[in-house]
Amino acid sequence: SQNTKQELQLEVTIRRNALEVGDRRTGLIKRIDNGAKGYDFKTLSHVMQEIKARFPDKLNATILSEPETSYDVLVQTMDAVRVADVVQAGSVTRVELFPDVSIGDAPAHRAGSDKPGKEKSS
Repeated sequence: SQNTKQELQLEVTIRRNALEVGDRRTGLIKRIDNGAKGYDFKTLSHVMQEIKARFPDKLNATILSEPETSYDVLVQTMDAVRVADVVQAGSVTRVELFPDVSIGDAPAHRAGSDKPGKEKSS
């Protein structure tokens, strides 16, 4: 589409069994299901590089995590969004992708779940 100049609002949502890459305005770009060893950060990195190639001036992204998301998974997701290690001419180059990362809470997945927000019904 010719409309790549409109602002991409890149979001990566960490679900229990997948990583979801999306644009806040237009919805899901790619869902990366977990493999046998858990989250597929390698594929996430490839997707981030593809998006960066289409939006080279874009520097910011939002990572949305569910309450159960471990700190380790969050850090690995941030790493994949911020930088990529790209092999060029036999040597590995570190390429900046979306260094300006902000963190938020993932919206609840289920339709018809209670009010969004922090409160938990006891």
